[in-house]
Amino acid sequence: MIKYFTFPVIKFLFLAFFIGFTFSGFAQSSIRFGLRGGVHAGTQWGRAIIYNPNGTLVGFEGALFANIELSEDISICPELAFSQKGFKIDTAQISSNYIEVPLLLKINMGDEGLYTVIGPYASYLPTVNPKTYNEAALGWGGIFGFGVKLGSNAFIEGRYNFSANIWRLNKDITNPFGFRNTTIGLSLGYLF
Repeated sequence: MIKYFTFPVIKFLFLAFFIGFTFSGFAQSSIRFGLRGGVHAGTQWGRAIIYNPNGTLVGFEGALFANIELSEDISICPELAFSQKGFKIDTAQISSNYIEVPLLLKINMGDEGLYTVIGPYASYLPTVNPKTYNEAALGWGGIFGFGVKLGSNAFIEGRYNFSANIWRLNKDITNPFGFRNTTIGLSLGYLF
């Protein structure tokens, strides 16, 4: 019986549970949708990159999101995001276009409109240019950031995004040159 409980089945059950929990548990909550877009400075954290201070690459990020209020001060914010990440090493420039699905907890910090966001994300990498490094197509990581509301609809947000996935220069897992994506970004957003 266990042999039928494969990875795709687990993903489907997790997704069904998440959707059911979200819509049944928050049916009485206020739900608003929005758009967010901005830029971030990305690099690779890891051995050898530490000695390359000029390895930063600027990229675009944008997202569609929902703001599900649990209380006056706490919201859950699932997103569907596009993120250009990458870095420079020697004379090469490596850029990756990710589709990310963050699930963030948003916590208001007083009446001045300040808030913090924190949570995990899952990512999918459809393209990498050039295909030099052994980067996994599926990944995950974390997000931490602060924001400020500009009235009742607009906001500015700064985020630190780090990947848990490790790139390797080849498929040899004993290779010491492993890298992780990291970005620091600034974005503007609007709630409808």
